[in-house]
Amino acid sequence: MKTKKIVLYSIFVVCIIAVVVSAIGLGRELYTNWKSQSYYSNIASEMQAQPRTLSNPGGKRPAPAPVQPGDPVEPEDELLEVEDPWTPYMDFDALNEMFPGAQAWIKLEGTAIDYPVMLGTDNDYYLTHLPDGTRHRSGSIFLDFRNTFDFSDKSICVYGHESRTQDMFGSLKNYRDQEFYDAHPVIYLHTPQTDYALLLFAGYLLDSGREVPPMRFADDEEFLAHIANIKSRSIFKSDVEVFADDRIVNLCTCAYDFNNARWVIVGKLVEF
Repeated sequence: MKTKKIVLYSIFVVCIIAVVVSAIGLGRELYTNWKSQSYYSNIASEMQAQPRTLSNPGGKRPAPAPVQPGDPVEPEDELLEVEDPWTPYMDFDALNEMFPGAQAWIKLEGTAIDYPVMLGTDNDYYLTHLPDGTRHRSGSIFLDFRNTFDFSDKSICVYGHESRTQDMFGSLKNYRDQEFYDAHPVIYLHTPQTDYALLLFAGYLLDSGREVPPMRFADDEEFLAHIANIKSRSIFKSDVEVFADDRIVNLCTCAYDFNNARWVIVGKLVEF
């Protein structure tokens, strides 16, 4: 009888210790995520407070940036005539001065997604570093280093961590719910050259050990076959049509449905 009591007491103590350890771990994670949210909220507030002026006096829009840094721009193409003046979403010169790797800004209304999009020399650095270079587990939202900085590629990949508090790309898991998609069918992407709407048309799971979102296609037929494939696998349904001359953006984050699971939201890039 005494032995049984000792065993039960030992099990009770172990359970209490496990609960305490779990609570401490959760508390640390929540605190870390809170610090990350505060950091990014301050950036967004500071950038929105920057005065924005027309980049195109006289109703002219800057020509698209060169495909690669250092590529020449013909003088006659430096300004393109447009019908209405265009004002950048924010002062990208100020943003780039703060964070030299910043290439764009991504925003999903009604969620925590309101972040600069960084570009590094690999796909590892910004997994563990904030835009200012501080090491942090939340990392940054970042463009695949194999993509061009101006979002001119056929297929573009943007990465961000999943989070239980729904910061970073944690909100993307909500697209597993058709009602959420119906209420949030568009994500906005702003660059120094223009503003884009991502018209979302697919959300699917993949095994990153066997598959990655393709970034290059042999021809239009292969591209359209890929679109048909991911639309057939999509958890939500969309009426958005994708054509051979469209460009797509893949927003990629972690999932926990199985080992190496990744959740990918895909939209076509439309200038507005």
